[in-house]
Amino acid sequence: MTATVNTETPSAILAQLKEQGITTVVLGGCDTHGIMRGKRIPIRQLAEVLERGLPMCEVFWVMHVDESDLVERPKDHTGYFPTERTGYPDILTVPDLQTLRIVPWHPDTALFLCDWQLPEGKGPVPVSPRGLLRRVVGRAHHMGYDPYSALELEFYLLREQVGVPHHKRPDELVPLQELPSTYGVVLGSLQEDIGATIRNQMLAYGLPIEACNPETGPGQFEITLHYGPSLAAADDAFLFKSGVKEIAARNDLLATFMAKPNTNWAGNSCHVHVSLRDRLGHAAFYDAADPDRLSTTMRHFAGGILHTMREFTALMAPTPNSYRRFTPYSWAGTTATWGIDNRSTGLRVICDGERGTRLEHRQPGGDANPYLATAAVLAGGLYGLANEVDPGPLDQSDIYRRPVDARTALPTDLREAVDLLEASGPARDWFGDDFVDHYVRMKRAELHAQSVAVTDWEVARYLEAM
Repeated sequence: MTATVNTETPSAILAQLKEQGITTVVLGGCDTHGIMRGKRIPIRQLAEVLERGLPMCEVFWVMHVDESDLVERPKDHTGYFPTERTGYPDILTVPDLQTLRIVPWHPDTALFLCDWQLPEGKGPVPVSPRGLLRRVVGRAHHMGYDPYSALELEFYLLREQVGVPHHKRPDELVPLQELPSTYGVVLGSLQEDIGATIRNQMLAYGLPIEACNPETGPGQFEITLHYGPSLAAADDAFLFKSGVKEIAARNDLLATFMAKPNTNWAGNSCHVHVSLRDRLGHAAFYDAADPDRLSTTMRHFAGGILHTMREFTALMAPTPNSYRRFTPYSWAGTTATWGIDNRSTGLRVICDGERGTRLEHRQPGGDANPYLATAAVLAGGLYGLANEVDPGPLDQSDIYRRPVDARTALPTDLREAVDLLEASGPARDWFGDDFVDHYVRMKRAELHAQSVAVTDWEVARYLEAM
């Protein structure tokens, strides 16, 4: 079977899927946390779904990430449903025809990525991450630019059961390999069986895999994806994360993109690379006449990212655990700074000729929602273009060795980051009040869940001493 299918018309899709022996179709979309939600349908139901969409309860918008509880809506909530329809009604799962692909690790199975729509033709669900990115990309087009991006994802493979409650302490987790081996070819060969399986399955899935290597943590991988139009690139990353988890589970392993599974291990990152092209297809970040070969467009775009980095941190670091990763020499972006090929800054400039010159946002972790992280990078940059924001001088020093600078410091916990997002004018302009209010409410519920939990650290520290 081929990874992709002709997606010109629904009738052509149905004919080709039947010709390839497809019996099951997965309809999946992204929730606030970055988890794929959806349903499986038999192929005979597909024609009706392509015409009308598939009803699905909207309750997953208010589920905690571990599904332990629901986030209570405020009493005056009207949101995107009328007041009389707040009892968890249906929304529509609408397949995006351009995203159809064959799932190589499931027999006779195809998948559509889907958009979430309100019933009765009332438009997109405004809190949808994919819909939010689509809106930001649309504003970029209106400003005369086509955004391109790519995401670098890191994850751990653990010898842990999947689908069971996890009660182990962090230091009891068993990684695929006990020793780290950054870029190590020899020790990396010990995990090549599963590494090759993931790469080959992802390629067969139609994802643009570039390279794979062991990372700094034990049993940690980095796999990079080739750049593309920003919505498609975020789709690739979303599919990749879900696919890696499925393939790992089929090999009796647990894959985690959690930002920091163990205090002593390296964090998982999700660096976002971005560039723009103008309406003629010319690279907008390159200027041969500039001493650094950087265009004014790039400088203003970088200025906007740096200006909004504090306010958008909650989108890049969405859980309390995310902030465990922000330590010196973690190779995470811990400051609103920029520099050419400087991995200690929050925003790294990569000078690679006319087509390859780009920015790399180093703040987001592996736990970031790919759609929201991409939307935050683009919205910040486009805000900078619209307002001609000066990024300040490029910094080539080792940022990690410098004292904390209040002008460039980023939030160090989720509570501070959520407060900044809630009050952010650029966030409400670019993402909308519905999304910002929903996201803030979800993250404050996460903070409350953390605040009432008794941790292993507390028991070890206080049980006997107190």
